Amino acid sequence: MKEMISKAWAGFKSTFVMAQVSSPLGERLQEQDTQAPLPTAEAARKSFRTALTDCVASGWTLEIENEYDAVLSKKARFYWGGKLIAFLILLFIFAPLALFYLIVVIVRGVSAKPSRLRVWIDEDGLIQQREQY
Repeated sequence: MKEMISKAWAGFKSTFVMAQVSSPLGERLQEQDTQAPLPTAEAARKSFRTALTDCVASGWTLEIENEYDAVLSKKARFYWGGKLIAFLILLFIFAPLALFYLIVVIVRGVSAKPSRLRVWIDEDGLIQQREQY
């Protein structure tokens, strides 16, 4: 029984583990040493404009734009479905608490800060993005 299991395991290893290795180790090291050439300034600006266009198309609003960086913002979403259900439940249980909850929801909705996204070109000419809350 043990021999049959060990033969099956050896067959599995030779079939699947060796199939995953596509090239010898030496070729892999050579592939890691070669780096992609850095983009030119014009290509970096063009990819920056494309990234900004994609962000604006997905709902971001352009706030500040310079030659190499930009700040975009998106209005905070207001999920009213759950808040409405909570308000109705509180209204049936205790009306003053429901009114207090309604005031809190309105104040939080009005004072919600927008999400901000900073897009810039780094020293290597690559586009970087970071969302700021």
